[in-house]
Order: sequence, then C-alpha cells, then structure tokens
Amino acid sequence: MAWLAPVAVLVFLLAVTSVVFTFWRTDQVAIRPGSVQGVPSRITVSGAEVYPPESEISLVTVLVSQRLTIWQRIGAEFESGIDIEPERTFTGDGTRRELRRINELRMDTSQHTAIVVALEHLGYEIPRRASGVIVLETMSGTPAAENLMRGDVIVGIEGVPVGELGELVEVLASHSAGQTVVLDVERGDGGSVVSVELELVESPAEPGRALIGVEADVRVEAGEVPVEVNIDSGSIGGPSAGLALTLGVIDLLTPGELTGERKVAATGTMSFDGSVGAIGEVDQKAVAAERAGVDLFLVPVPNLGEALEHVSGDMRVMGVETLHEALDALAEA
Repeated sequence: MAWLAPVAVLVFLLAVTSVVFTFWRTDQVAIRPGSVQGVPSRITVSGAEVYPPESEISLVTVLVSQRLTIWQRIGAEFESGIDIEPERTFTGDGTRRELRRINELRMDTSQHTAIVVALEHLGYEIPRRASGVIVLETMSGTPAAENLMRGDVIVGIEGVPVGELGELVEVLASHSAGQTVVLDVERGDGGSVVSVELELVESPAEPGRALIGVEADVRVEAGEVPVEVNIDSGSIGGPSAGLALTLGVIDLLTPGELTGERKVAATGTMSFDGSVGAIGEVDQKAVAAERAGVDLFLVPVPNLGEALEHVSGDMRVMGVETLHEALDALAEA
C-alpha cells in the first residue's frame, strides 16, 4: 500500500492545478469575429420621407473577451478565427470602464459625423465648426497620462483658443520638449473648463518636436440639422462603423436599393470631408462577414490586404478611400 501516498499527492496536485487553471486569469484576451447587423433598421427619421430597403447595408463587430483563464487560453490555441492579445492593447494604461466610456464617445462622434456627411451628400446645407480637440488616448509614461483623461476636450493652450488640431499644433511649434504649458480643458458631462498644467514631451518620430503626448481628434459641432436622424447603436462602441452608418442613412433617405439586393457590409471610420479611415481587427471582421454570407465587404484601403488574407470563399472585398468611392463600388459591383 506504499503507493497510496504518492498517488494521493499526485491527485491533490492535479486538483490544485485544475482549480488554478480554472480561476486564475491571465493578462490576455481573445478577439473573435462578431456579428453582422443591418444599419437602416437602427435609424429613425423625422422631417423627411424614408424608403426602408429590403437588403440593408450592415456594420460588422468583433467580440473582445474578459481576461482568459489558463484553461481558456489553452483552448483558444485550437480555435479558428481568433486572435490573442494582451488586454493592454485595448485598455492602454486605463481600465475596462474607461475603455467603454471612450468607445461610447467615439460611437457618438461617429454617428454625428455619419449623419452630417450623409445629409450633406443628399444636398442639405449644415453649418459646422470645430470646437476643440478630444483626447482619445494618452502616451504611456508621459505627464499627459497622469494629468489628462480620455474624453477630455482641449479648448485652449496658453490662453489661445483651440478649435482644430492645426491650431493646437501651431502653438506647440513655438515650444520645446520639457517646457510647461497650461491647457484649458473641458472635463465631464457638464462641460466645465479646468486648467491643466502639463510638461511637453519630445516626439519619438520627430526629434526636437514638442508634443502633449495624446492621440486626439477634432470635435465638430454642427448647426441646426434640417432632418432629425437618430441611430440606435445599442452596445456597439468605437468609430469603425462610420462608413456603414453613413451609407445606411443615405440608403434610408433615397428610393431604391443601394445594395442592389446583395448582402453588403462595410467598415471604416468616416471624416467630415468624406474620407474613410483605417480600423482595427479587420481580420476578425472579414471572417465575421464571410461567415454571415456577405456578398460584398467594403473596407478602408489601408486594411484591404489584411482583409483579403482572411477571406477564403466567394465574398468580394473592395477597398475605398472616400464615401464617393464606396457609392461607386456599390453601383458598379
């Protein structure tokens, strides 16, 4: 019976290992193909006639898991169509809660841009102005990471009002890394302005150039919109649905079928000048679109190569740089 002791020890160790593997979470997350969801059915319009299409332009999502347990991490190695990344790839130095907040902000901005661009394409005149620089992300290890928050809006620097990125860059051009500047920052839902003293850092790409140390975008405020358009994005966040949302609004407000009765999906950010910007996780989105039986998938030109690498069936993938190119692609394909 001498063998019972080592067997008992082995069983105990296996049990402990199993518990640890089940509950101990790594610092990694799984990115999986998400869903393909029609856009026009998410849109409500008042003040104009609508033409609900039979075949809707769709947006594409991805799913980002919570931190994986060790068992889940092992299992993910055998799952197709999945990427494993450190959680910090998405959260940076922030938290999941902060990430959700900034993605909600990005979606709100994306919706607003899509509506304005779509209505202007349809002939409506909408006055708009740049009203500040939105902080989307801060550079790790910089004073900005300690003093600025995602969602802050920079409206002034050294007493000079800031509306556009170019105005901020112009002021920074006369400063050097290591100098301290005072920013006027709108913070919180109330829009109260606070003063933030910040030490500038040197650009890693352009030695000698002073930076605040943030990834930013311009905040644009539109005047009165002649047609009330609301988009229900549900739990979807981020900016990458901009192209799909813009096409969806145009489709709903024009007679006929923009998709030509095909199943069409689109991804890409949308800017007020109608340009389509690159997005992340295009490989997962291409897989999701193909699995959903999409016939035509429109992607930003910089993402085209990666998308094509992950398509194995008959789905056609086309790269576009502008809204007009996307509309031409729909008309010709």
